[in-house]
Amino acid sequence: MKERNEFWYDNLVEKHNFLFNTNTSIDTINSVSIMYIAICDDDKNYLDLFLRYIRNYLALLENSCAGIAVDCYTSGEMLVEAYKSGRTYDLIYLDIKMKKVSGFDAAKIIREYDNKALIVFVTSLKDYIFNSFEYQPFWFLIKPVSEEKFGYVLRQAVAQINEKKNKRYSFYIREYGLMSIEINKIMYLESVLRKVVLYTSNQQFTYYANLKEEEEKLSKYNFTRIHKGYLVNMEYIQRINKSNIVLKNNVVLPLSEHRLKTVFDRFTSYLARCSV
Repeated sequence: MKERNEFWYDNLVEKHNFLFNTNTSIDTINSVSIMYIAICDDDKNYLDLFLRYIRNYLALLENSCAGIAVDCYTSGEMLVEAYKSGRTYDLIYLDIKMKKVSGFDAAKIIREYDNKALIVFVTSLKDYIFNSFEYQPFWFLIKPVSEEKFGYVLRQAVAQINEKKNKRYSFYIREYGLMSIEINKIMYLESVLRKVVLYTSNQQFTYYANLKEEEEKLSKYNFTRIHKGYLVNMEYIQRINKSNIVLKNNVVLPLSEHRLKTVFDRFTSYLARCSV
């Protein structure tokens, strides 16, 4: 493993990138195969400690993922702002007791944007655990946190994240060749003439394709056709109205009248499956 020797401070945000393969280009740190981790704690001693733990354990997990990008935040406000600006993470270590924006406050806002990130709450008070379940926590770490316990939780998280990342969608762009992206990153697809525009939370890709054929590929992954020109990942639907749907990032898309019942029924079924 090698650490990318480029880290910087932007207000209270510290970024570290780790690449496992010494032949890997630095540009690949932006690849969709990279695992993104956030650590949020207003005690910088714990930021440094967790970062060291991650570095030590990733040396033992070289075959588990292509690389790691770690962002360290010293306030809940900074983490929330990152999400509002389009940033997302696979794994978040979140201290509960912080000034101004607590870990619970931050988690509540994060879940409005992202219900897939694994959140590990960190606290010195066990009583906080019983108030956290509405935020869908993955795990809890009680301070002081030993390296053994931290590593165990990290290994469990890496295994679950890799399982999700194995579900990928491929498409061809003339300028760049064959592209591949995690299916759960796709918010929706739009048909524009003979092309399809694929939207994630912070990117879009345009390529030649037929939306009907893309629907056949993606329908088993909880995508639903809401309009002749739109195919939507139900994971990102916030609300269904009579003539449109609202996504979790407040994008509004048209909903065909004759598709309303089908979309509503499919979405209701999807929510029921997710609540089990």
